Amino acid sequence: MDYYKLLNMSAQLGRQLMASGAEIYRVEESVNRLLTAYGLEPQVFSIPSCLIVSINTPDGTPITQMYRIPAHGTDIELLERCNGLCRRLCRETPPVEEAQRLVDGLTENCRAFSPRMTLLGYMMAPAFFALFFSGGIQDCLCAAVAGLAVGVCVLFGRAFIGSNIFFRTVVCSAVASLLALVLVHIGWGRSPDVITIATLMVLVPGMALTNAMREIMAGDLISGLTRTAETLLVATAIALGTALPLLIGQGLWGAAPAAQAVTGAYLLPCLWAFFACVGFGIEFNIQGLGILICGLGAALGWLVYLLSMEVLRSDIFSAFLAAMSISAYSELMARVRHCPVTGYLQVALLPLVPGSGIYKAMQYCITGETSLFLSTLLHTLGFAAALSVGAMLISSVLRAWLPRFRAVR
Repeated sequence: MDYYKLLNMSAQLGRQLMASGAEIYRVEESVNRLLTAYGLEPQVFSIPSCLIVSINTPDGTPITQMYRIPAHGTDIELLERCNGLCRRLCRETPPVEEAQRLVDGLTENCRAFSPRMTLLGYMMAPAFFALFFSGGIQDCLCAAVAGLAVGVCVLFGRAFIGSNIFFRTVVCSAVASLLALVLVHIGWGRSPDVITIATLMVLVPGMALTNAMREIMAGDLISGLTRTAETLLVATAIALGTALPLLIGQGLWGAAPAAQAVTGAYLLPCLWAFFACVGFGIEFNIQGLGILICGLGAALGWLVYLLSMEVLRSDIFSAFLAAMSISAYSELMARVRHCPVTGYLQVALLPLVPGSGIYKAMQYCITGETSLFLSTLLHTLGFAAALSVGAMLISSVLRAWLPRFRAVR
């Protein structure tokens, strides 16, 4: 057996997993299982920007392969294909040449939404989040326009604004905030804060913050701290991008309604969460029935959150319970469909991630309200930690007990 080719094939599969948005533990576990299936004892280490795989051949020769992982988004369709191929290779262990051919063909004929459909997703998510944050129909339509502008910047603006995530976020945030200000000024919208927050939900690193908390709690400190630094960088870019429009409009409009303002009703907020996450599903390239499953998970999580708020009156503990329900639902759907839980969990958690908290904290920072900035920032971190612990608790219990249950059977 050519162990150089085997190592290269497994490392390429791990790189594809990372490029599609897989969690660190999933990448390390997948590469480790694949090489173990071929009779080796690998050492796998990964952080968001790097993957290192090392093996010792039967004659004792050490071989190491390293890949630098560039900045990337989330492609759930590619992630599911990578995960399915890894399972197949572990089960069948075909010759290395055939396995390499299968890995090389992962991106071929991979289903993806057209640019027009992706732009529709960028419109849908802010539009329904505007309703979700207690905005009116006018705010919904204005958020759709602002979301379209952000989508155009993301998809087609690379030639003008480059691929640097910091500068790109600054430009997109400025476009969103300025459009919200202009649309309200000309009488099309009602609340610039609602429109801005709804639009920035496609940019705010709420999901990255939640994943960072999960990885720190799981013991992946380097990866968790790296993601935390990335979150702070993106949040700073959002602050810089929205600074000028916010200063222009300061004093003309009241504070934005918080997401908790809709706790008096159940059906409509859950419906808006469903459609908003369908829009996010398009951005994350979730194909087929999976996109509806993600929307239903978001609606379920928000319903649990609202019911818990009625009883407990604690948003952090309510978020913890909602994250537990979403995690249980996502794990169930992942096992029913034999797919990674990543897409279902990440998208369904989006209505709960503290994107508006990050935005408000940055707003307080810009306006010099230090005490409000610190309290909002700490509350946002606590909220994200509650989501992470709730999601991890169910996942950890299932990962620990399901193998035992199968062994008993």
